[in-house]
Amino acid sequence: MVRDDGDRKVAVQCDCAHLGQRIALFNACAIPGKFAGRWIEDLNDQHRSQKEVKYALLKYRDEYKLGDSGFLLWGEPGVGKTHLLCGLLGYLTLERGIAARFVDIMHLMMDLKKAYSEHRWDTEVVAPLIAADVLVIDELGKGKCSEWELAILDQLISTRYNAGKTLHCTSNYPPESTGSQVSMESAVGYDPTARTETLKERVGDRIFSRLNEMCTFFHVEGEDWRRKGLKKFGLKRKQTTGGVQ
Repeated sequence: MVRDDGDRKVAVQCDCAHLGQRIALFNACAIPGKFAGRWIEDLNDQHRSQKEVKYALLKYRDEYKLGDSGFLLWGEPGVGKTHLLCGLLGYLTLERGIAARFVDIMHLMMDLKKAYSEHRWDTEVVAPLIAADVLVIDELGKGKCSEWELAILDQLISTRYNAGKTLHCTSNYPPESTGSQVSMESAVGYDPTARTETLKERVGDRIFSRLNEMCTFFHVEGEDWRRKGLKKFGLKRKQTTGGVQ
């Protein structure tokens, strides 16, 4: 019980109830278990671009207002893109009480195919992603990018675009060929044969146009932390007939 401006006793919700609500928001966010305890500050920022995006996101999370534009972090695997955006979602849900969702693009397509096979409506899968105040789409551009997959992605992004809702993405593909190829060649561990397509080519002009308006594109560079972990223990990957050791 507290006293209001008229010196009357009124009941207000206690802090523990708010805590429970925020824990529920965090759990509903569906952050992968590997990244559930990761925060923006934890990223080992050894490259200049990692430092820049890290501090840009720290500033963003404190000043975020519903409907603000998001980030599209692109670059080679293992440079911290997913780590950073999962850290952002953890903060927004637990510290700010903002409803958010994380979805891996391949898992989304698998969930939709399962829903169809079980004769459930696809809206059961897509609706929570549309409703969230903040959405992170991981691995954008990955997969077959079939006509059906692009139609689903277009529906999701366009609906959020029209509703003025925040979208963040990660991708291993450079946005466009013009000017982006040089940037990719400067990346640590860049393999010129690894990825010749661009994100624009993978998702199409319509979706790419929406992304340009909804997100600030940021090239994240650095050493692949997974390979770095192998080096730390004196291990290296070698290809065998039975797979990778």
